[in-house]
Amino acid sequence: MTGHDVSSMQRPPRSAVFTTLRYSKERGLFLFKQHSVRFQDHAEKLKIDLPDEWKRDVLSQIVAMKSEFQDGLVRIEYTSEGTWNISNRKYSTRNETCDAITVSAKIWPKRISGTKHAAWDTYHEAKQQAEASGVDVALFVHEFAVIDGDRGSPILLDEDGTVWYSSSAQAVDGITLHSILPELKSSGFPVQKGKLNERMVARCIECVVLGSGLGASTIESINSEEIGDGTTRLTDLCRIALSRLEDDASSWTGVK
Repeated sequence: MTGHDVSSMQRPPRSAVFTTLRYSKERGLFLFKQHSVRFQDHAEKLKIDLPDEWKRDVLSQIVAMKSEFQDGLVRIEYTSEGTWNISNRKYSTRNETCDAITVSAKIWPKRISGTKHAAWDTYHEAKQQAEASGVDVALFVHEFAVIDGDRGSPILLDEDGTVWYSSSAQAVDGITLHSILPELKSSGFPVQKGKLNERMVARCIECVVLGSGLGASTIESINSEEIGDGTTRLTDLCRIALSRLEDDASSWTGVK
C-alpha cells in the first residue's frame, strides 16, 4: 500500500498545541474533560507552558463568542507565545458511508509524534487531496500500514471478528476512539492494538474512522478498491456507543 507524497512549509510543531471538539449551542462542549487531559499532556510534550487557569480561560472566551458560534466543531489552540486562537466550523462528513485515499505519512521525532501540534498542514493538505480526488477521507500510511486518518482514528473488523486499531507512535490518541473503547471491549468483540498492514486492511470485514467531526464513518473503498463485505456491525456498535455518550449529561460541559 503506497501513498501520495504530501509536503509543505509549515509552522514549527512546538509553536502551538490544539484540539478540536464538538460544540452544541444547547449543551456546550462534548467530552471537554477528556480533551483537556490530552491538551495538557500534548502541551507538556511540546514544551508549551499553559496558564494555570487555562480551562477557565477557554470556557470564558467561548461564552463571549457563543453568539457567533453554530453547532459543529470548536478548534482551541494555544501558541508558545501565549495566545489563544478559538474558532468554530460546521461538520463536513459525519456518520456517513465514505471513500478514502492513502497518503504518505510524515514521520515526526518521538516527542512530537502523536501530538496535536502546530505543523498540521500535512493533515489539511491530505484532506484537500482527498476532496480533489472526489473522496471524503485521507488515510496516512507508513511502511505499508495505515497508521492514522486526516481527521480521525481508523479501526478494522478482521475476518476472525477482532477489532483492531493502530499501535503506531505516530497516531494521535483519538478522543472518540478511546471514549468508546470500553463499550467495544464489552460488546463481545476482542479488541487489539496493532499494525494495520496492507493485507489486514484489504481483507477486513469492515473499516470505520472515528473522530469528533466524522463521528463513526464507514470506509467502503480505499484508492478506488472496495473493502469490507457490506456489513455494518462495527459501525452500528460505534454509533450506538457514541449516542449513549451524547445522551449522558456528564459528557457535556456547559458554556452559558
